[in-house]
Amino acid sequence: MEISENDLWILSYYRESELAGSLVMGRLARETDDDDLRVHLTEHCAEEAHHAWLWTETILKVGGTPKRVAETYQTRYYHEIGTPTSLLEILALTQVFERRVIRHFRAHLKWPNTHPAVAATLTRMIEDEAGHISWVKDRLDRYAAEKDTGVVAATMRRFTEVDERVYEAAMRYRDNARELLDPALRNSVQNDVRRVVAKTLGVSDDVIRETSSLRDLGVNSLDLVVLVMAIEEKYRIEFDPSDLERLRTFGDLARRVGELKGER
Repeated sequence: MEISENDLWILSYYRESELAGSLVMGRLARETDDDDLRVHLTEHCAEEAHHAWLWTETILKVGGTPKRVAETYQTRYYHEIGTPTSLLEILALTQVFERRVIRHFRAHLKWPNTHPAVAATLTRMIEDEAGHISWVKDRLDRYAAEKDTGVVAATMRRFTEVDERVYEAAMRYRDNARELLDPALRNSVQNDVRRVVAKTLGVSDDVIRETSSLRDLGVNSLDLVVLVMAIEEKYRIEFDPSDLERLRTFGDLARRVGELKGER
């Protein structure tokens, strides 16, 4: 293979994120009642799917095969803000995401020892993503003119702040992407944390699912403090006070443990 194993995980992450974007745009194109928007969403869907294929070709070209990854960039957005429920949220999130993609791909081009085939695909992506930003911005401007400029600005600001947190967390794994993306490793951490939670709360571990809300598991504010202390002691990690405000489900908790373990 002509690239490192770590680079292969990163390219597979790019590929999977493009696939995820294509599926979202395709679903929206089927559901919207706006004829003009349907055209843009369909085109965007097709381009994202093509980008996933370009990354597949690139991975094959450098001697690898695409890896199955445990999450995408969009997954992390949704954990922070939930699934977008309005046209404004969809447009704003798409705009913020596409801007991030361009900035990140430009940064990736400057990474040392970037394979020429990877550099060529990154350059192609940057050119294509600029078109995505253009049509989404036009729709956001139209939304602001017809409804409320302040709401659009506030939504963009909120999603930009989320994007900064998501990107910072993801980049901690730049040199060890497998720890973030390998489903086997992720499941190992999750199962281990599940046992700690079950023991601390005095419940059966088979009732604790990734989507289980901590509240439904009977966790009040005091229980959460006790639980966090038990986890910190076991893994020799330390939660930030702001973490406690964002931990809503068991999956949130397990992911944060994995992130903090990776920072040590």
